[in-house]
Formats: sequence, structure tokens, C-alpha cells
Amino acid sequence: MITVKIIKVIFKVLAALIIIGVIGIVFLLRHISHRAIPDYNAEVFIDGLNGKAEVLRDSFGIPHIYADNPDDLYRVTGYVMAQDRMWQMDLLRRVASGRLSEMFGEDMVGADQLFRALRIEEKSKLILARSEPEIKACINAFSEGVNQYLEDNTKKLPFEFAVLGYKPDPWEPIHSVNLIGYMSWSSSSAWKNEPALYKIASMVDSARIQELIPDISIQEPMFPDFMVEGELHPELDLLSHSRVIDDLGIEVFTGSNTWVVSGEHSFNGVPIVSNDMHLQIDLAPGVFYQMHQVIPGELNVSGVVLPGTPFINVGHNDSIAWGMTYVAVDDIDFYLETINPSDTNQYLYNGEWLDMELREEIIWIKGGESETRINRFTHRGPVISSFKGIGDKVISMRWTGNEYSNEIKAAYLIDRADNIYDFREALRTWTSISTNCVCGDAAGNIAMFVASGVPIRQGNRALVIPGDSSKYDWGGFVPFEQLPHAINPPDGILVSANNRSAGPGYPYHISHWFSLPNRYNRIKEMISEKEVFTIDDMMQMQSDQNSYWARKIMKVCRPVLLGADLKGTSLAAFDKIHNWDGTMGMEGIESTLFETFYSMLKKSVFKDELGDEYPSGLSGMEASVRGVMDRIMEGQVLAWCDDINTTDTTESFEDLIVPAWNSAINWLEENHGEDMESWVWGDLHTVSLEHPLAASSILNKIFTLERGPYRVGGANHTVCPYSHPGLSFKATSGASQRHVYNLLRPDDSRIITPSGVSGIPASEFYCNQTEMYMQNRYIGESFSREKVEKNAVYRSTFLKKPR
Repeated sequence: MITVKIIKVIFKVLAALIIIGVIGIVFLLRHISHRAIPDYNAEVFIDGLNGKAEVLRDSFGIPHIYADNPDDLYRVTGYVMAQDRMWQMDLLRRVASGRLSEMFGEDMVGADQLFRALRIEEKSKLILARSEPEIKACINAFSEGVNQYLEDNTKKLPFEFAVLGYKPDPWEPIHSVNLIGYMSWSSSSAWKNEPALYKIASMVDSARIQELIPDISIQEPMFPDFMVEGELHPELDLLSHSRVIDDLGIEVFTGSNTWVVSGEHSFNGVPIVSNDMHLQIDLAPGVFYQMHQVIPGELNVSGVVLPGTPFINVGHNDSIAWGMTYVAVDDIDFYLETINPSDTNQYLYNGEWLDMELREEIIWIKGGESETRINRFTHRGPVISSFKGIGDKVISMRWTGNEYSNEIKAAYLIDRADNIYDFREALRTWTSISTNCVCGDAAGNIAMFVASGVPIRQGNRALVIPGDSSKYDWGGFVPFEQLPHAINPPDGILVSANNRSAGPGYPYHISHWFSLPNRYNRIKEMISEKEVFTIDDMMQMQSDQNSYWARKIMKVCRPVLLGADLKGTSLAAFDKIHNWDGTMGMEGIESTLFETFYSMLKKSVFKDELGDEYPSGLSGMEASVRGVMDRIMEGQVLAWCDDINTTDTTESFEDLIVPAWNSAINWLEENHGEDMESWVWGDLHTVSLEHPLAASSILNKIFTLERGPYRVGGANHTVCPYSHPGLSFKATSGASQRHVYNLLRPDDSRIITPSGVSGIPASEFYCNQTEMYMQNRYIGESFSREKVEKNAVYRSTFLKKPR
């Protein structure tokens, strides 16, 4: 007979087992989450080293790698980077090669098909085949270092591999080169704008379509007086593997600021270079990885690098400093193909029916199943209609990313450049990732170069063009010497903020899709306020959140609102913003009022024509939308301002202002409460840094994958930007790094990133820079061996593995 006493004993035993089980689970989860955290003081033995290498890390975990030769340097670089960012590296290489479905399942099949249509790997193979032996040796050494890490840590890999249930493949040199194709694709502006224009063309008249193409004649150029001198000699179209395609979600370029002032304007008599590249920041780890690479007497370079690549992308060495912003080059053309009615895999070209190339893609899916998709290609590139939701037409595309370039070589040479002229020569093969490149050197020179593949072509390339003849094929590329550039300008100042590249005298079409010059004009304003600048001045400029764009819009709208019969909260809110100077700080409600009002202004302009397609029909068309609003602010009368629902009246923009203001106030009351004082910008406008797996609430809680939210100011149009999509005030992009370089005393340079060096959420170096970043504080750089030693907290020695 079971007694009460026995029952109590059983329950105690069960309770003990449950507690033991819970403790076991806790220890198991802690082991999984912490197992990949490296010992930064370890002695590491790896194959292939020729001598001893050292890695010193400061209190922020930033690695300073010292080696006696390039092979050892890049072998250790691969190992160290894998210690901190292995899963991110694996994620990026899978994106570039179209293998996300193997990790995440069938939802990624479409994205994988798209990236395979880009055929990035074909170009990468060509780049490797043409690269100099010393560069290939560096890439090979980097790959071997990554693989040595994988071999040494098969049971201590980052938690993501355990959660997703797979092991990483060995790293190959081509994986590093593929990431160049990924960067090139993510910086394409035409992919987002032009197919959307084609779809909208079926909804509105031609006048409105033309108004969606930005009027660059009213935009401030970086090189207003740049002209091409001498006879034009277009380069031959070296490689015509045209292809294309995809918006990913892990963006590289969304904007940027960079500027340089000459020694004439510098407190210490040598140039100061400032740079902040605007990318997706609501993720962790961040896009870039900080590091410092040294071969005594041969190389001393520090900066940021895309994880998975061996060379510093943006930074400084002991002779030059450089920064980059992206050129919104029109790097894609879309062709409407005429299809043979009797064979849908043939297209008309110069009077002949040509066969499309059909490529069968077998896409493996998590769980072991596969799906077969067919990619079709014309001689120009892939058929992309289905990727853009255009089902009734066949549209192909040509993309500069498939033309030969060699950014790997360029980065290798830039890291070793001694002056702006070496820097210029290194940029000759930097053409697929279109960038404005600013540089200053220790001798006092400053320069800026547009490094981009700009096609030579005819016709309005903002629209889809006929593909049935060679009329609209490219005629080569603008020669490097004839791309916009400036060396030692008389005023000693060079600024880029993704704005228009050249003035009206420039003979080649670069783009319609430049950013409006709002950040550019604000930077120029701040520079005009002083003659001589310090490092602190540059940091202050990078933190500036006074909006040139807000001031411009309110200058037009304020008089109308002032004369309107506003009531209640609408009147009280206007009293708040009436004398606002455009500074979009965290405190106060003025920024909230402006951003909501601006959204309602856009809705008033576009909603009546697009109906249910608003705002989704304008997705990816920010350049067009801002271009329309800029035209209006400049006094142009546009058809978009007329409400098509009032057939007996032609509305002007002035007619839209008061209703938009009232709509903004109503929206804020409905969504954020009737108490106007609760609309504080920093309370609504926040940013959180989330690991890609944080979408799973369970994983987020177990592994603490999210940091934040953090209150922020600014918007996409301020120098210090925190961009948000529409009326969702949650920021998604901003400065991926902030650097201010002191060429006379590199140890006095300043750096900061939104996250930190580690991609391991359990590491103390995961998001350990975030608080400082949000407060616009910086890390003092360690560059000289003396300062690196002084600030070293960790020291790891790398030695050749004994046989």
C-alpha cells in the first residue's frame, strides 16, 4: 500500500529531478551561448605560419595584428576575424551565393534564385584568375586562417550553428571575392526605382511619370565646374556578362557623409578626414569590423572591413586617410523584350529571334528537400520581371556589377598608398561598388574621386527601354580620367553626401537618383562658420541634427499655416513649431510634428492617383518621392498636386498644406494620445540593435539577442541620421561608423561603431560601443606601437603548429 509518506518521497525525488533537469538545461544553454567566446590571451598554434605573430586588444576588444610578412598577417587576420564574426561571415557568403534556404527554409527560395541570377561567382572566378600572385596569396592565407579556426573550434562554434542545426563549410578564396559582388548589388539605386516607375506608369499619365524623375538641375553638385578636357575616347566594353538583382534586407550602402579640409583649415596644418557611412544599424553585430594590421616597415593600416574580406575598406595608414560615400550611379538598364509568340524562350534582337539561356537552379532547403527554379538570360543579363512583381511583361536587365572590376586589388593597393596619387591609381579597378572617395595625405594634399563604372549610353534611362535592337546597348564606360574628381581645390574643402556628382557641363549621364543635397548643404553651412577646425569640431559636425530639409519645407509651409484658421490642438501644435529652427534633437515635439506633417504632405500629393497602391506602390522610390517634393519646394507647379477626385478644380500645393497639417495632428492623437506633450521625438523615435535571429522571441529571451531600445534624434535628412520608414518612427539605418582622422598624429584620431567587434551575444564586446555611439562619444585610436602597448588589455601569440 502506497502511504502518504511514500508519495511525499516520490514528489521530492521528482522535484529534485526537475530541478536537476532545469539546472542542466540552464548550464547547457549557457554552454551553447558562451562556448564560442575566445580566449584573447591564448597562445594559438596554426598551420602555415612563417614566424611569430601577435594580436593585442584594447579594452574595447579591437584587434591590433602584428606579423613579419603578408602571409602571416592575413592568415592571422582570417583566424581572428572568424573568432569574432564567424556566423556573420557565413551568412554573408550564403547571401552572395544564393544559399540562404539551406539555413532558413523555403521562405528564402526566391531570394536564393535572385542572387543566383546575378551570377556573382562567375565574375569572382575571373577576378581571382586575373589578380596578381601577391594578392591571391593574401586571400589564400586569409581563407586558410578562417579554416584553421573552424578546425580548432569544431565543438566551440557560435550558438547560431547549433540553433540552426548545421556546420559551416570550409572558407574558400572565392567567398571573399563574392562579397564584393554583394556590396555592389546592395548599393544599386536603379534596381529599386526604375521597375517601380514602370509599374506606376500603368496608373498615371506621362506628365506625372516625368515628374517622378528627379530634376537634378536644381540640386547642388559636388563638382559644379568639372568638365571633360580633350577628345573623348570611350573604353571598350571589356566584359559583357550582364546580369543583375536583389534587395536583401542586409544592406551595405544607404547613404554617407565624408569631407576633408586642407591644412589651411586644420588646427595642426595637415588635412583632417571625416567619414560616416550610413547603413543598416538596427542589427547586431554591425556591418563593419574594426581592426589594425601591421607589418613593421611595410604596412600600418587601421579602419573597418566587411567581415569575410581581408583588406581594410575605409581607414588610414601612416601616410593617407580616406573615406567613402556611395554614388547613386544609374548602374542598371532595364529592357522590355519582344517575345516570340511561338516560343516564349526566344526574344527579338536586330530582326532575329535569339534563344535565351536557360539555367536550372537546384535550391536545397533546410530539412533536405530541394526546389528547382529556372533563371532565363538574354545577352544583356537576367530576365527580372518576376522578381519585381511584373508578371505580364518580360524585362531583362544589364548591371555594371557584372562588368570586370577588381575592388579586392584596389583595397590591397589603397591600404599601401603613400599619397593621394597612389590612392588615385588604386581606384582604377574600383568600378562595381560606385563610391565617392575622399583622401588626404600627410604631405598636405587632399582629393576626391568618383570611382564608378558609368556606362556611355543614349536615351532616358530612368525608364524601361525597348530591347529589340542594339540602339540602347551600352557603348563602353566613361574613362577613369574623365570621371568627376578634384585635387587640391583652391578653397581647401571637399564634401560628399551622396548628392549630385557634376554640374550641367558634364557630358555623361551619371544618374537621376542622387540624394538631395540636404546633408551636403548643412555640412557646407557648418564649414563656412569657421576658418580653422579641430578634431572636436569634426566630431561635433558628425553629431549635428539640424535639418536643412525641414527648414526648406517649413519655409514654404509656415506662411500658409500662419494664415490658416487652425483650431484646438492643431493651433497649439503650430505654436510649438512656428519658430522652430529645424534642429531634430531627442527632446521636444517639434521633430515629431515635422516628420508626421511631412508624411501627410506626401500622402496628399500621391494618394489620390495611386489609391490602394499608396504607399506600397512607391516602395523603394524614395529618390523619386523626395525629388517631387523638392521640385515643389523650388516653386515648380506639378500635376501630382492636383486632386484627381475634384474634376472641376485644379489644386495647388498650397491647397494641400492645411489639410495635411490637420491630418498629422489627428494621426498623432489617434496613435500616440491626445496629450501633445507625450509626442516627444526621442520617446517615439528609437533604435534597437537586433541579431538576425532575434525575430524568434524564444531565442531572443534565451540568448539576449537584442540591445535597446535607445532614444535618438535626427532623421534621414540630418548629418547625424537615424532613418525611419514612414510613420513607423523606429530607426533602421544610420552611421555604421564614425571616424575622424588626424594625419599628423594618428593616435589622436577618433573612431566609433554602433555595436562592437564581437558577433557573439554573450561576449562583453558585443554592442559594447553602443552606449558611447548613441551619446556621440568616440574611442581614442591606438595606432603607434607605443600607444597600442600602453592600452593593451589582451595579448595573444600565434605560432606555427608543430608537426
